[in-house]
Amino acid sequence: MSDLRRLLGKENGSICQGVAASPQVWAAFKLLMNEDRVGAEQRFQRILKENPADHEALAGLAICVAERTGRFVSATKLARESVRRAPKSSAGYFALGYIHLLGSKLEQGHRYLMKAKHLAPRDPRLNLGFALYDRERPPVIADLSRMHPANRFLGGTRSLMRSQVHRVLAVAMLAGGCYVATAILV
Repeated sequence: MSDLRRLLGKENGSICQGVAASPQVWAAFKLLMNEDRVGAEQRFQRILKENPADHEALAGLAICVAERTGRFVSATKLARESVRRAPKSSAGYFALGYIHLLGSKLEQGHRYLMKAKHLAPRDPRLNLGFALYDRERPPVIADLSRMHPANRFLGGTRSLMRSQVHRVLAVAMLAGGCYVATAILV
């Protein structure tokens, strides 16, 4: 996860601000971001021993299991249990999305990330999930390198179009452009 952290420019740990989770969960999540998966998993398990109903810790434990052991089925079960415990929280959906992305199930992962974004649009963990999604999906022009300027521009445009507001503006600009083109040609 640290390469994603550098990718996002979150070296100072500011990713853990903005969501109402317990400080213990954020401390475990920081360990996970610093690639101490064993330590993070132990912290999440300790939190769950103290409070078995903590869905945020269960979601974090699911991510730890997926990253550390590669047991995606077990991790998915833990994340689904987190969703069952708190269906209005983004934590379980984020964990499901992240686990599916780790398991190369891009469309399912993206769908869960979008559900998490719908529930908590300002959840900073979503940036990690979307960065992983952008990194894993194929480039827009398959014959060019991912770092080619055309792929970088088109990939940025594709990422920008995630927002409903941006999609509406793009359609409005396209409609306006078509109107102006027809007015000029007629």
